[in-house]
This record gives sequence, structure tokens and C-alpha cells, in this order.
Amino acid sequence: MNRILLPIILLVSVIGFTQNRKGQFHLQKPDAMHDLYVAFEPSDVLSAGTLTQTLVYQFPELESLQAEYQFTFEKGIAINNQKLSEMEADAKRFKGNASAVHVLRGIYKIHMANADNTELLALAEKLERLSAVRYCELVSKQPIVPPADIAPATPDFRPLQTYYEADPGVNMQYAHDMGLTGTGIRIRDVEYGMNKQHEEFVDVAAVQLGPDMTISSDATPAYVDHGTAVTGIMCADNGTYGITGLSYNAAEFLMFPEWQETGYNRVFAISQSIENSVAGDVIIFEMQTGGQTSTAYVPEEFNQVSWDLVKAATDSGITIVAAAGNGNQNLDATFYQNYMNRGDSGAIIVGGGTPNTSHNKISYSTYGSRVDVQGWASNVYATGYGDAAEIGGDYNQQYTIFSGTSSATPVVSGCVVALQQYYFEQTGSYMLPQDIRTLLKDTGIAQGSGGNVGPLPNMEAAITALQEQLGLKSEHEVVFSVYPNPAYETVNVHGIFSASAKAEIFTVTGQKVIESNLGSQNQIAIPGLASGMYILKITNGNAVTSKKIIVRQ
Repeated sequence: MNRILLPIILLVSVIGFTQNRKGQFHLQKPDAMHDLYVAFEPSDVLSAGTLTQTLVYQFPELESLQAEYQFTFEKGIAINNQKLSEMEADAKRFKGNASAVHVLRGIYKIHMANADNTELLALAEKLERLSAVRYCELVSKQPIVPPADIAPATPDFRPLQTYYEADPGVNMQYAHDMGLTGTGIRIRDVEYGMNKQHEEFVDVAAVQLGPDMTISSDATPAYVDHGTAVTGIMCADNGTYGITGLSYNAAEFLMFPEWQETGYNRVFAISQSIENSVAGDVIIFEMQTGGQTSTAYVPEEFNQVSWDLVKAATDSGITIVAAAGNGNQNLDATFYQNYMNRGDSGAIIVGGGTPNTSHNKISYSTYGSRVDVQGWASNVYATGYGDAAEIGGDYNQQYTIFSGTSSATPVVSGCVVALQQYYFEQTGSYMLPQDIRTLLKDTGIAQGSGGNVGPLPNMEAAITALQEQLGLKSEHEVVFSVYPNPAYETVNVHGIFSASAKAEIFTVTGQKVIESNLGSQNQIAIPGLASGMYILKITNGNAVTSKKIIVRQ
């Protein structure tokens, strides 16, 4: 057995040596009960009975503490072993090693009957004296505040979504004009819940709770409507009333509530969002956590268990877009040095900026070199709450002016989804999280005054840069996107075309089977085409471009 275990133990010992993670646990909310998590150097051992017996057998120095406090262990990360193995394989493919995923196997939660915070703090201190322990973390068991058309007829509020437009907005309209509305991309949101009965997504099949997830009946509208607002910004129906989501054609938008009927458990919600994701998916962290004080709000990844989860997810190709928090904290300050020393988790951290061409830091946004990009932190028209509009006194027809890093994060997430869709349509693979982050930062609109919250995404500049990177930008080429692909009865072609533009579909042997004028209509009927691969050729003036499409009948 020693021959098998030694390489693993040596690997994780190097990780533990280079990143001292001890001495960082604290009470997230002094007046709340907490769960105690302990992260060991992970290694594979033969079972010695119960999980607690196995860990005591593996780490004999635990024995006296376990006898003194009478605690037991349970698995800390709710991701099954098969999924972890798949993530490890992806991490090796994308990053060259799976160490960030492997550490999740060594995180456990301690169960100790009737333990108060004083006892948990004392136990955490003693546990961290053990050489086998990487760190301890205390996680609040009580909620932490979020960072914040049916008859009668609802007006069309789309003109009020000015964050869609060019500077001072992110120019999402440019992406939509190319058909980049989220097609084929899966989105997850971790926070408190949503009102699925809202008129904007009651009939949208893609918008659902995550598998086996519930929303606590104790979660008031003040909490649930936070998720309703985010869901609307991302996936509100593209209809003739209300608002339109930035990613309204997304393949899935799944909500993973941290406050469920079984209680409040943020680590579980994050774990489940990751377990139900694969490379190319986008997870939104609409959460913040206490930093130097319980109300000095910073990114959720300040919590060590969350940081490990984020790092494992991004290494395996899952993009995480996370709110910086509304605590006006400088993450480069001395207090946050241990957090910064952990390195790059791979997440896109979103700060809050002003909704004008100055793009200054909003007063309350957390900031610093770790914050990557900004989004609008005020004046974001969204679903829920009812402060902006309530049609017919109906809770399901409420609209709001959303704000904070809460509104900034979905605005940036919509940009991420559109870029991921475009990249996949052009290459058949997905951008890595760090590559998307770099693209947004390099092509964004520069920040104005205040501590660093990063540039505002600029979709036209980002797409243009991506086209150049992929070798697609040329005066002799047509820029367009195709969906769905595979196609069934019709092919939709999105781009900017002249009245004389035409589409031709050829078999792989060169036989033309369909010719159609594009002009004002961008849909090509493909009746009778046999299943298989075809070439779609678009001619627009002197520019000609071809793409492969798949037909399934």
C-alpha cells in the first residue's frame, strides 16, 4: 500500500508547503452557528470502518482530539467520486495536472453535538496544529445577505435596458445582431432562489431549479427576488413585453439555492452546481462573504473551502463569474494578504462601476488587483422586487432597478456566455476560463476613478479580437453565426447582410442542394435533407465564407 500512496502524499505535500493556508479561519457571522470544515492532505487509503474510524486510522494524531471532543466526520464536498474523476481528467487535459481537483477529496465536515462557536474555534485551532491538516474553515449556518407577460398587459421595458447598448453599456446588441444569444451554453446560478412563476420565465423550459434542489420556505421575497432579478437579466424571454435576457437562448439556466428546505448550506450549493457542470458551462456566484468584519463584504472565494471548489472547477474548464462584494474592501490591503497568497483561483471577479462613460468605481464595491472587470452597479432594469413596476398588483409581474455587484455580475456573465457561444461555433471547443477573462480585460473600456474594479466589457471589441485570434477577420470573409447546429427543419443564420446576400448548402462531395436569398430573412428551410454533414456557403457582396453544419432529421 505504501508504494501506491507515496507519490500522492508527496504531491499534495508540495502543494501544502507552497501555500500555507493555516490560521485564516474566523466566524463569518459572530451571532450565527457555524459548520467546521477541515481539509487534510488527500491520499487514498483502505477503509477501516466508518469514515471517522478511517481518518483516525489514516492520521493517528487525530485520536486524542476525537476522544476529547467526540466528533465525527462526514464528506465535506457533495460531488460524487465519478464526477471528481471526470474533473481530474479535464484538469489534466487543460492545466497539465489535477492537483486542484484532487484536494477536494480531502475536505470533510465535522459533526459535534450541541457545539457552540467557542468550542468550534478551540477545536479548529488544535486541528491546525496537526501536520496532516491543510486548513480549517468555519462556515455560517445562517444566510449571509446577497450582494442585492400575463394579463394585464406589461409594457415593453427593453428600451430601459440601456446596458445593452454601446458605451456606456457593454454593447450586447452587437452580439445579438450576430445571433449570440446564449445558444448551446449552459448557465448555473448559486444564491437564494428565484420566482419561477414570474411572467418572464414561467414558460421558459431552460430556467429551472437544479436537480433535487429546493428553496427554503423561510426565504422571504427580499432573498428570493435577488435571484429573480439575476435570472431576468440573463434569461428573460425575448418577447414583446417586459425585458429581454442577455442570454435568452441559453440551453439551461439552473438555480442552485444555498438556502433550502433542509437548511442553509452554501458549500453544498456550490458543490452541486459544480457536480452538474462540465467544461464550457458558466457558473454565476451571486454571493459575498464577510472579510475583515462580518459586513466587510468580499468575494465568496475568500472562504477557503469555496476557493478550493472554484480552483477545481476552473482547472477543469468550468467558467465561474463571481461578485466582488459590496464591502468597499481593498483586497490588496495587509489583512487580505493570506487570501491573495493563495494565487489565482481562475474565477472572473466582477466589481461594480458607474453606468456612465466615466466607468468609475461605485462607492461600495470591493476592489483591488484581484478584481478583473466591472459591470453596471446601478440602473440595471431587471425582474422582481416591484420597485420599478408592478403590473396589476401581481407579484409575478414585478420589475426592478437592480444594483450593486449583484447587477454587475450577470451583466458580465452575459458577455461570457456570448463569447463562449461564438468560440464554440467557430472551433467546436470551448474557451478556457482564464482565456475568456484575459479577452474581457484586454478589450474592455478603461475604468475611470477609484480603486481597481477593472474595465467594462466591450462586446464588439471582444468579438473582433476573437475573430482576429481565430483568423476570421478579413474584408473577404463574411462574419456570421449559425444555430442550431446540428440543425433539424431550419437553419438560422445571423450576421449583417446586404439585400443581395445569398446562402448555399452543399454536400461534402460538392453538390449544391439548397440556394436561398438572405436579405431581411435569416432562416433557411432544409426540408428533405438527409442526416449528415453539409457545407453552408454565405456570399455577401465580394465576401464569401463557408462553415460546416450538421443536419439531423
